[in-house]
Amino acid sequence: MENKTVVITGSTKGIGKGYAYEFLKRGYQVVVSARSSEQLEKTLSNLTDRLNCASRVAGLECDVSDALQIEKLWNLAKDKFGSVDIWINNAGFARTNVSFLQLNPEEIKTMVSSNLVGTVNGCQVALRGMKQQGFGHIYNTYGAGSDGRVIPGMIGYATTKSSVRYFTESLIKELKDTNVKVGMISPGVNISENFLAQMMQIDESRRKFAIKMANLFGDYVETTTPWIVEKIINDNSMGTHIKWMTVRKLMGRKFRSFFINRDLFSRYNIN
Repeated sequence: MENKTVVITGSTKGIGKGYAYEFLKRGYQVVVSARSSEQLEKTLSNLTDRLNCASRVAGLECDVSDALQIEKLWNLAKDKFGSVDIWINNAGFARTNVSFLQLNPEEIKTMVSSNLVGTVNGCQVALRGMKQQGFGHIYNTYGAGSDGRVIPGMIGYATTKSSVRYFTESLIKELKDTNVKVGMISPGVNISENFLAQMMQIDESRRKFAIKMANLFGDYVETTTPWIVEKIINDNSMGTHIKWMTVRKLMGRKFRSFFINRDLFSRYNIN
């Protein structure tokens, strides 16, 4: 898919990096971003070495809570590749399996600024640019709590994702008669670096249950991202919800769990 460009926020680790790899593998031009310049350079080098794609990938250090930095990200993509076809607001932070009082102020601030403010900033910058160029597709990332369910231990994260859903659905209605489309991605539970770090912060007495649930609901990044990227590539509709973990898939997992013991953590020596 030559001459099509994708910008992915929060794309030097986990599912964001997985998206970048899958789009590059399919011939897209990709712009990645992260708050860490060291991680950014490492990711650019890794992607280039794996896919020989130096001319099709670029990156910028970017804090999504700062709209001016997101504008610089848009400008980099536009200057280097001419236009932006797809913008994925993926950057986020999660602190889960804790009570409200166990969350410290910095964690709360980071979840709100990354998950909610970052998404709003990304949408505003991308929308402004896409309206000017005459086309484009924006995707926001949902997560636990976005469907309104109350999930123990996820009060901070789920609050931000519930807000992201309201914002996204409102934006879809506002833009229904424009040439810019908005969609949603629910990537499910991905066993990423950040997820593993969270797992190790859980009290040992509760970790076994958390691992059991992750083995039931979770998947590796290399499992989810090819499917999600194919859905994005083939999507040309307003308001599409790309959802990895459907009710049907979940029920199938539960049924098979009586016969098959999934162990996603064996490769990391966590039990």
